[in-house]
Amino acid sequence: MPFIPITGVNHHYQNILFGFALMRDETEISYKWVLKTWLEAVGNKPPLTIIMDQDIALGNAIAEILPDTKHILFSWYIRNKFPEKLSALYTQYPEFKGDFNDCLYKSLSPTEFVGKWEVLVDKYGLEDHVWLNDMYAIKDKWICAYTKQHFSAGMTTTSRSEYMNSFFDEYVKASTGLKEFIENSQKALETQILNEVKADYKTEYKERRLIFNSALENHASSIYTKEMFRRFQNELRKSTSYVVNS
Repeated sequence: MPFIPITGVNHHYQNILFGFALMRDETEISYKWVLKTWLEAVGNKPPLTIIMDQDIALGNAIAEILPDTKHILFSWYIRNKFPEKLSALYTQYPEFKGDFNDCLYKSLSPTEFVGKWEVLVDKYGLEDHVWLNDMYAIKDKWICAYTKQHFSAGMTTTSRSEYMNSFFDEYVKASTGLKEFIENSQKALETQILNEVKADYKTEYKERRLIFNSALENHASSIYTKEMFRRFQNELRKSTSYVVNS
């Protein structure tokens, strides 16, 4: 039976399971049932954002059951298709890859992205490129200039979901019966909770090593978990490489 994990990250940036389902099939009707049942289980509070690959049946189910949730696609999943879908352009036009990447990754706003895209289409004659036209039609679901406006906890790949699948592989096998699956799933969840408790303890009782000892860093050390403070410090360290001009 297809195993559907609904995963994310907690306040320690650890993988966390919000729910899971065993499905009879991967049809739109089944996905709707999963999302509706899960929504009821979490008090009918839909997530702000949900990230997934390009599954049409699941995408349609999300649109109907979670209409107020921003639906984003894993950009990593789409980028992996570039060598296959754009190989002819890469070969014919040596400068195309640089222009394409500049459009995708250096556009700071939707308006800037659209402008660069139109220049790209005109320069390389891409008006009839079917795959690129399809990707442009769903630009708000994977282009950073659009998706960065919606909180996604820094997730851009399927690694969280894949990790959860491998995590459960330690507790269940293809031959595991349903009763045993439920029992072992509980053990898996208890392990996950224990990891969070350990991280809570480190946040509460382990000292933070300050780099700059500034008021900003001191304040951050008092409000962030240990892992998130480490990530904040990394950003703070990088910021010293820049000079700001008014």
